[in-house]
Amino acid sequence: MSPQPSTTTAEVTTADDPQPTAGTVVRLRPVVFATPTGTGVHVRGWSSSFTVSGGTGVWKVWQLLARQLAGGLSPQSLARPVRRPEVDRAVRLLLEQLREHDMLVEVPSGWGDRDDPGLPPADLARWLESVAADPAAAWDRLRSTTVTVAGTGPVAAAATRTLTGTGLTVDPSGGTGADTVVRAGDAAVAARCLAETGYVTPVAAPDEVTAHSAAIATRLTRDTDGPAVDGDPVAPALAALVGAAAAHRIVCTVAGLPDPAEEAATLPGGEPAAPAPHYPSALVARLDPVRATYHPWLPAARVPLPGTPADIDAVGLRLTALSDPELGELPPALPGDLPQLPAMLALAGPALGVAATADAARIDATLRYAETLLGLTGIRPVDDPVTPSPTSAVTTAAVGVDPRHAAGVALRRLVHAVGHRLDTVEVAEAEWATVPVARRWWKALTRRFGVPARVVAHRLPAGAVHAEIVTDDGPLAWAVEADAADAVALAALAATGVAQARAAGVAVPTGPVSLTGAAPTWLPGDPQLAPWTDDTWYWPAGVIDHEERLQQALRAALTTGGATLTGRPAVPDPADTGPADEDTHMIVHALAVTGFVTQGFQWTTDAASRGA
Repeated sequence: MSPQPSTTTAEVTTADDPQPTAGTVVRLRPVVFATPTGTGVHVRGWSSSFTVSGGTGVWKVWQLLARQLAGGLSPQSLARPVRRPEVDRAVRLLLEQLREHDMLVEVPSGWGDRDDPGLPPADLARWLESVAADPAAAWDRLRSTTVTVAGTGPVAAAATRTLTGTGLTVDPSGGTGADTVVRAGDAAVAARCLAETGYVTPVAAPDEVTAHSAAIATRLTRDTDGPAVDGDPVAPALAALVGAAAAHRIVCTVAGLPDPAEEAATLPGGEPAAPAPHYPSALVARLDPVRATYHPWLPAARVPLPGTPADIDAVGLRLTALSDPELGELPPALPGDLPQLPAMLALAGPALGVAATADAARIDATLRYAETLLGLTGIRPVDDPVTPSPTSAVTTAAVGVDPRHAAGVALRRLVHAVGHRLDTVEVAEAEWATVPVARRWWKALTRRFGVPARVVAHRLPAGAVHAEIVTDDGPLAWAVEADAADAVALAALAATGVAQARAAGVAVPTGPVSLTGAAPTWLPGDPQLAPWTDDTWYWPAGVIDHEERLQQALRAALTTGGATLTGRPAVPDPADTGPADEDTHMIVHALAVTGFVTQGFQWTTDAASRGA
């Protein structure tokens, strides 16, 4: 129940309450501010806020409480009830909300108010009050730590100046490299300024940060003529920003505070901006205008635990880290100027993504480009033409958002490659032609874009359907699904997207393309959100429900007649290939730490069972 305090002024503490002179006091964090509302007060802090309603008297109670909390109240004083019950209810409610939103903090009496060699300077004291769970403990860690600044030039000078201002003991050790390395114990960061760009590495072990720095410099200058060399002028504003940011990261580490990158990734409501695993982030600063933002640096990340979320929203956040515009391993997938009807399109580098929704198109484009870079787009026979073997083998591989997706794509590719060797039955047109989603995308291809195509569909031994869109010039697209209508619809959607992109001037490589129902797509959480809709509005959202059964059917079809199906690594192991494939290893690592999966299969059959 909202309190109903009197509109008359009432003191929060009693007249004979002694003001604290020693021990611990409770204060309002300096970053807390309040605004009166028509019926109460709205209070906001660094990352959260709350509103208390109950009449105009709530604002007056807040003013008195905030004034006394700014100076500090002893815990005993806060626990003592106020004389007037209605005012006491308002005070208790306000204090309860302040604690719940982490807007109160305990500090030693006199904190930031008096010259005491055991207490921090006033400005540092206010900062620790604002951000630390225990400001006194954070200060004790800071003043007992010596920080080493290795480097020369304006970046090192800015870092030293910032650290000295916080009261830390600084040991400027000089240096000859391009980096300024700021180190405290086993934690360090490296900072560097290029011509118009600067950066600070994630906090890591001292022997790792210089390697990260060199790699970040290479990544930031991949579209230019190369990194700045020693002696190039550095803008004073950029050097001051980068040096201070490096000092800030180390100060937070020493004081036990959250890394600034974690704070920057927090939404105003106090919840993390990304439910996906937190990735080590580098600060990237640029001029014109001066700006600094944190970006995931995946080479410093560790492989996440199994069970990475694979819903469309979570995958989109993982994709953002993988394709960060500053430091991402892959280029971001963007719609650009491509038309977005009837199919949704996106381009990641030269790779075209096609889907029924924009998010799914971004995922499709990114994974296709990753497969292109890793050489996983083809279907490879492994027969030796020089030394014939009594067995025949075919391999396929894929990149997916999770193991099920990667396996589903790879199995479909294998079925498409060897389907002519399997016993199949032709599927009649009537089985799919009257289904709305299949009819929609078939009409989009043949009527809207005028493609003279036809459908060739066959049912596999275990019940799955392989559908192919073909013309007199050859195949355009294909799909393998549990249901004939879904297979035709996905194949027609893929062919439509290619025709749509070519009509917009995109140079799409020749050859058949495919889409699968194993990929995540969007579905409203509340089916009653739009009661006039049905499942066809959100297709292919429901196709993935058949994925487990479909993969079992594909495995059964591929192992008939004595054939074998075995899983295999999609890319070579780094220990087998050496440093020559460093780019490949970095891509594989980036995919792994963002939760994407590579999967390969090998299908083997003896010569007697080969098809004609």
